[in-house]
Amino acid sequence: MSADESGVAMSPLIDCVFLLLIFFLVTTIIKRKEKQVRVEMPDTSASVSKKTVSKEFIIGMNKFGQNLQVVGKTTDGGISWGVIPDLSVFLKKRIEQEGVSFLQKPLRIDADGGIEFQKAIDTLDICTLIGFKTVSIKLKQSAE
Repeated sequence: MSADESGVAMSPLIDCVFLLLIFFLVTTIIKRKEKQVRVEMPDTSASVSKKTVSKEFIIGMNKFGQNLQVVGKTTDGGISWGVIPDLSVFLKKRIEQEGVSFLQKPLRIDADGGIEFQKAIDTLDICTLIGFKTVSIKLKQSAE
């Protein structure tokens, strides 16, 4: 180039283009490797279905992360809970007693609002790994 001609230096532009190319390649590769939680949305026809849903099986969780089972009803109409020492053993025994159709029942986990999040997820994982198809978590406001 002569002193009369002005221009843009191409070397820094090429460097920027290559850096952008590398950035986009790396971010798309990372995005593919991420595991996403699979969520199955209910079918719209399910809302108008006239089928009756079987009763839910309920497991409770107190604020200390202990799993609880319904033992009975109290005199004032509340629910009486008993501690489950090992959830997986408890659920496997229920499956043996009631048969494989027990796994088709909706399972609801009623967790105390003050529970540590990871403990609720661990309980959810145990129920899913045992084979329950429909598992939900319901948070109850802490009694404190």
